[in-house]
Amino acid sequence: MRSHEAALEEAAASLRRLGIPAELPALHAAGISISHAVLGGSHSVAIYPPIDSLTPLDYAAVGSAIEWGSETSLYVHIAFCETRCTFCHYAVDHYTGRAKGPLPDDGKVARYLTALKREMAVWGARLAESGTAVTSVYIGGGTPLVLDEAELGDLIRAIRSEFHVRPGAEVCIEGSPLTITAPGGEDKLRFLRDQGVTRLSFGVQSFDDTVLKYAARGYKSDLAVRACSIAGRVFENWNLDLIQGLYKGSPAETWHNLASIEEVRPTHLTWYHGRFADRPQGQWYKTELKHASFEDELATLQGRMLIWQELARLGYHQSDGNRFVRTRRYTDPFKKIRTSASSDLLGVGAASYSHVGAKAPAGRGYVFRNEPDIRRYVDAVLAGGLPITTGRVVDQEELLATSYATGLRNGRAEDEELRSLRRQCPQLSRHYDSMVTRLTAVGALESYFDDDGTAGLRLSELGRLFEDETLALFFSPAVQSALAWTPSPAHALPGA
Repeated sequence: MRSHEAALEEAAASLRRLGIPAELPALHAAGISISHAVLGGSHSVAIYPPIDSLTPLDYAAVGSAIEWGSETSLYVHIAFCETRCTFCHYAVDHYTGRAKGPLPDDGKVARYLTALKREMAVWGARLAESGTAVTSVYIGGGTPLVLDEAELGDLIRAIRSEFHVRPGAEVCIEGSPLTITAPGGEDKLRFLRDQGVTRLSFGVQSFDDTVLKYAARGYKSDLAVRACSIAGRVFENWNLDLIQGLYKGSPAETWHNLASIEEVRPTHLTWYHGRFADRPQGQWYKTELKHASFEDELATLQGRMLIWQELARLGYHQSDGNRFVRTRRYTDPFKKIRTSASSDLLGVGAASYSHVGAKAPAGRGYVFRNEPDIRRYVDAVLAGGLPITTGRVVDQEELLATSYATGLRNGRAEDEELRSLRRQCPQLSRHYDSMVTRLTAVGALESYFDDDGTAGLRLSELGRLFEDETLALFFSPAVQSALAWTPSPAHALPGA
């Protein structure tokens, strides 16, 4: 790689070309600035409506109204990790696995897996009634790879037994550097590949030992590099997660991570921006003593530009602001499904969410989420019920909001379906027209034409630097209200 100083200067020059830092006051006035807070419960605008906007839902009262389509994706949540990271806000419990023999915690894991398989059996029967096939499977968490080989094999058999999984469907599973490099870890990966798993995903978060220490990851960078080597030997398609802006992170740390990426060469790379809820790093960010050890806005922007430029030099294609692929055939299909309430997704396990029915003839879908408390989830399922606790109707207004909040990421071409939604939601359409005018004026959005000449709208290069922050501005007024987020007068719905 070229020198650190030359790369940083090129990144700074690229930012100046986009008007940074001179135009930051105008962007801030339009509601765009780098944030370290979770966006509706997630570290990116990964789903819409966001999970924190969901309200108590009596599923028994609405379940019969939900219409499953011909296909869905399946997410299975394994709620256990060998470490409790200081930045993570997901529903997980501590469990180190049985590599060294039976543990007292094995009982809670067995009970959870029993509940998980019972929930899958209920949904499998319902999807069979509607003739719904599963087109992709994502086994996430948590760290599914912390389970032993027999448990993982039993889980995969249960998925294929309870659901009609289409031939050729992608099956992805999450691991971690600790589980991949543990004794027998590579053999476990080969076993999973032989069971039909087609893709591996795991988070390194950083290759910097100081950042890893404060993140409580439980390993150093040499082990992370070894995990990447093992992953590449077993799977052709594997994803690596990193997080920019963790405690003690900096553009210099980003540069060090890029040097490691050049060495390990993952086929798919997801590089998130650090966002914190109630875990320790969120508390540190709010304290005067530790706040200065987090990146400020300019450092984050320089780091993002550095990531874009250097990954392009390494031959990676940017599929959106966070994701990069060595070749386009490695683009993650599950990510496309989970970001759109207009496609069906079934989630099973504690805290899992689903979205279904938005494309049904009735034009009324739902997003709903399971009980996030692991013990209460298990109790609810073993008592014979579905563990759904919160949800939200996905009506025409929310579908229109979805077309902006997730559609602008890769381009929103207004076809007849979207024009129809705009006609049905005139007040909300005027709100978004005003928002688009304002954000285009500050350079965050731009017009484009797709291959058939249809006009569209998308994030500009400047807008992609603030990708999630910009997309979050398009949450509907109803969702903003549920999030208890008060928009500025510039973003208020006309007539509200």
